[in-house]
Amino acid sequence: MAVRRLLRKTLEDLSKYDFEKFKSELVDAEEFIPIPRSLLEDKDPIATVTRMIETYREEMAVNNAVKVLREIGNNNAAEKLKNSYAARGNSAAPSTSTSAAAPPAAPVAPPAAPASIMAQQGAIVFAPNVAGSNTGTWNVNFTK
Repeated sequence: MAVRRLLRKTLEDLSKYDFEKFKSELVDAEEFIPIPRSLLEDKDPIATVTRMIETYREEMAVNNAVKVLREIGNNNAAEKLKNSYAARGNSAAPSTSTSAAAPPAAPVAPPAAPASIMAQQGAIVFAPNVAGSNTGTWNVNFTK
């Protein structure tokens, strides 16, 4: 099942009240980028899923949906979504490879020097654009 359909079916199975709470949590999110209220007001599950995928991309849309479902107390829907997504063979699924030998690993580049971004009082800092890889450890610290 495609991610878009999986998310849509999950949201369609929510009660109207839970669906509104779900959208509200997307707007008020602190653990990930919130979606502006004006982009979710009066939107149905199809439009909500479209906005989530545009904002977060597929894998993060699923991860964020699971977080929000847990936040609103709908743990059953969260587990069902997580398990359905993992069953598709995505990174959340345990490895099911039966091959005797793993292919050789690609060479790993040495870690890059840490980067710093600073701003004066009242300034705005935009997140850096990262190219080349989305794996590894990321540490982001904000100091007021």
